[in-house]
Amino acid sequence: MKRKYLLIAAFASALIVVFYTIVKANSAGATYGVCGAPDDQVPDGSSCGYQGCHGITPITNSDALKITLIDQSTSQPVTSYELGKKYTVEIELTYRTLIACGFESEVELPKSPYTHEGKIAAGTRSQIPSGPKGQYATHINSLRAGTHYGMWEYTWTAPTNYIGDLIIYAAGNSANGDGTNFGDTIFTTKMTISHNAAIDPGISGISKMNIFPNPAKDYFSIGCTLANEENMSIVLYNLKGQAVKSIQSGILPQGENKISSDVKGLPTGLYFIRMTANGETATEKVMVGE
Repeated sequence: MKRKYLLIAAFASALIVVFYTIVKANSAGATYGVCGAPDDQVPDGSSCGYQGCHGITPITNSDALKITLIDQSTSQPVTSYELGKKYTVEIELTYRTLIACGFESEVELPKSPYTHEGKIAAGTRSQIPSGPKGQYATHINSLRAGTHYGMWEYTWTAPTNYIGDLIIYAAGNSANGDGTNFGDTIFTTKMTISHNAAIDPGISGISKMNIFPNPAKDYFSIGCTLANEENMSIVLYNLKGQAVKSIQSGILPQGENKISSDVKGLPTGLYFIRMTANGETATEKVMVGE
């Protein structure tokens, strides 16, 4: 009988050690891939509510968990991004039972292969773990920022060569502070951000550029006036940010130029024309189809 009790005590002690390790690890930051994205390491988008962690079903798209994208140059909230520009991603969690809290977030493609885009850097109360598909942001500790309120920030630098939609995913944990994984509430949400061609910096050597016809059925032409001879690349992209066709690669003379492209056979839809010269870019939209 004594041997039985010793075995039970040893087993209980082992469980306590494992449980303490899990709680301690979560309080110092979440493991990667628990943001609620479709490709995360936790199936079904359950984020940190998965069995083995909190074991509860997350509350999705609640007002309790909020994502805000802030342009660092203007300190204003935005819903679109400019190529290569820095933004602050702010995650806020407000809930009546929040005593301690944590979060995780990522920025990735909206469709397969779901790769992460841009670059993440640590900000207010955040750190950056990396997973197989890219970077994540998570909390440094489980301390709240205010009464029933948690807030975290990280810096996201937009990609330099992707011009489609992206999704910011976030998961937040409102913990009741009892030191266990029970009695907490998990939230997940997401925010879609679009590339805004109108705010890309453009190419200083181009004084005039237009696309015609637009919409285009079989072909379109790009008309541009160059202040100087330019070594220019022009590439057509689809909404996934995939290069569909190289239109121009090489020297264009000073003055007026007309570059034509055959688009027969391309699926109907919106495309982006990206022009690059001397490290500067300009992006225009073109509709292909009937």
